[in-house]
Amino acid sequence: MTAAIDNKSDARPPALGFAVAELPRALLEFASLLPGHFFLSRAPRGDGHPVMTLPGYRSDDTTMLAMRRYLKRWGYDPHPWGLGANLGIGYQRVDYEARVTESLERIHRKRGEPATLIGWSQGGVIAREVAKQRPELVRQIITLGSPIADAPEATTLFRIFEKTSSEEITNELMSFMREVRTPLPNLRCICIYSNSDGIVSPDIAQDLVSPNVENIRVSSSHLGMVVNPFVLYIIADRLSQPEDDWQPFSLNTLDWLLNWSGRQRDTRTDTRTGRC
Repeated sequence: MTAAIDNKSDARPPALGFAVAELPRALLEFASLLPGHFFLSRAPRGDGHPVMTLPGYRSDDTTMLAMRRYLKRWGYDPHPWGLGANLGIGYQRVDYEARVTESLERIHRKRGEPATLIGWSQGGVIAREVAKQRPELVRQIITLGSPIADAPEATTLFRIFEKTSSEEITNELMSFMREVRTPLPNLRCICIYSNSDGIVSPDIAQDLVSPNVENIRVSSSHLGMVVNPFVLYIIADRLSQPEDDWQPFSLNTLDWLLNWSGRQRDTRTDTRTGRC
């Protein structure tokens, strides 16, 4: 249900070709987990801190099961979000934020330390909003293809939301959804995005306003990002960084592991933010 919307963004959803190719690409990425297990089993080990995974829109904890298994293998304490399918795009997002906060409070009481939040797609939006409200419960945030800028209409998901949501798409609702662009407090945030994402435009999957952020570009579909071996390796590398000696992501370790030192790499680094 849609009303007239003021101040529409110039950002556009991904190209139709990328959207149509999402499912077959994701299946290939899932299949690549088997050969990718060699280097994932050699990814950096962690310090055992808790990590919570937050699934994307209309998906549940099963979609991030493989990731949690690797997190456990790497030495972390993985937690599903445990809230069923993620339907939190509109005002429903507030309820999910409150329930995730309650889960983080329980983890903090049990472990005595903050947790890392890994949010895929809309799960990353919820993770960031929770961190803004209760930064003391969050160690760092990793988002995977999350629409974190002020243009929710630059996603294929928004078209689905418009057609299936019981909420009227009003100017007030759009303003609420665009608030996700507000900067994070001084928390480490890693935004992993893909130029060939068929669901979320890469332009809105990067954080260009927060003070302590790293944007890392990968080649991945949106649906396959949670099982893409290269994405999983980057997650392992980022999680293993000491809080007091954090270093920007570098392809050198992965390059050595795969013996790709002679290949050309397309790596872009922003010296201000350490973005790759």
